[in-house]
Amino acid sequence: MSRSRRIAANLGLALFGVVIALFLGEVVLRLSGFAGPDLYNYDSWRGWGLRAGAAGWQHQEGNAFVRVNRHGFRGPDVTLAKPPGVFRIAVLGDSFTEAQQVDYVRTFCAVMQRSLGQCEAMRGRKVQVLDFGVDSYGTAQEYLTLEHDVWQFSPDAVVLAVFTGNDIRNNSVVLEGDKCRPFYVFRDGKLVPGGPFDDSTMFRLNCMARFESRRSAVLDLIGSLHGYIMDIKRRLHPRPKPTHIVRTERGLDSTIYSEPRDQAWRDAWAVTEAEIEMTHREVAEHGAQFFAVTLANPMQDIPDPELRARYMKQLGVTNLFYPDFRIKALGERDDFPVLNVAPALQQYADAHHVFLHGFPNTKLGSGHWNAEGHRVAGHLIADWMCPYLGLRPARHPANPATAAH
Repeated sequence: MSRSRRIAANLGLALFGVVIALFLGEVVLRLSGFAGPDLYNYDSWRGWGLRAGAAGWQHQEGNAFVRVNRHGFRGPDVTLAKPPGVFRIAVLGDSFTEAQQVDYVRTFCAVMQRSLGQCEAMRGRKVQVLDFGVDSYGTAQEYLTLEHDVWQFSPDAVVLAVFTGNDIRNNSVVLEGDKCRPFYVFRDGKLVPGGPFDDSTMFRLNCMARFESRRSAVLDLIGSLHGYIMDIKRRLHPRPKPTHIVRTERGLDSTIYSEPRDQAWRDAWAVTEAEIEMTHREVAEHGAQFFAVTLANPMQDIPDPELRARYMKQLGVTNLFYPDFRIKALGERDDFPVLNVAPALQQYADAHHVFLHGFPNTKLGSGHWNAEGHRVAGHLIADWMCPYLGLRPARHPANPATAAH
């Protein structure tokens, strides 16, 4: 055998060995349950979305069986056409709304549905709450979900669930690290699509390849390990940061608890507020009712007043509700109702000495809402919404200063 043939044969054997190793790795990871459920796929409008029909156990934070219905969102299957006598509420949001950490019947959307079924305004009607939450979404993606997916279900009301812990950053093409998502930016005073996902076909193809690679448990594990190693390196060799920026946990921003102090954050807030207003107008133009709810960050309702006081002193603020109150003020200016859940959850957590975030397999007081957090929040939202339901919404004219995607 010639030298070139021996080299080719050895390369072929090596390639075959790699394929076998990857195959065995996939089998082991999936049988062990370590891989986690394959829930997401690429979406040409929103960057990614839940994969219709996907299902599996989630054990990384809490323990829950997660099932995506045939239309591509969490919750039981429903018909596209709204049945007679049904009042439908669509909820837009991110991972707090998707809530894969708990069984669906314990999510705040499911709690809302059961609680609103007792609402006097809904007497004689059945309430359906549709959960359109998707992990890591910002307001732009939630707006596009409304525009391209939600209206086919003919909702009577739309709730925009705002998680201030990272939504403002998610909406900034400058501050957000994951660019595989649509952004809106201001150009000549108008809110228009902008950023690499909208501007570059090649970038979108790279995003598609990234999400499709997650179908492989081995490649997904390698990506997770790389992120974990990079996080350790950042912790061991942190870059100098301005003294006013403090992170309580990975992925959440402390700069939201006070007036923005640099142009990037001022722009992020301006875009976020414009996107919320754009969502409000979209809902009003369809003759539905619009509600905004600001959810709670872990530090806002951790049942430890002394810890919260030390944190506020470190930040130089007197309370932790600046982002919530700012969005409530936006609702007052733009004429839509806003519920700030965090202050009430803080009072509940202090009074009952209970953690509303965190799980036995993570850390209490961090991460997403646990079942108790969802239960209390769901009832708060339903009790607040009940008097509004069925009222005729005001129609708002299109704003010439903005342009839809």
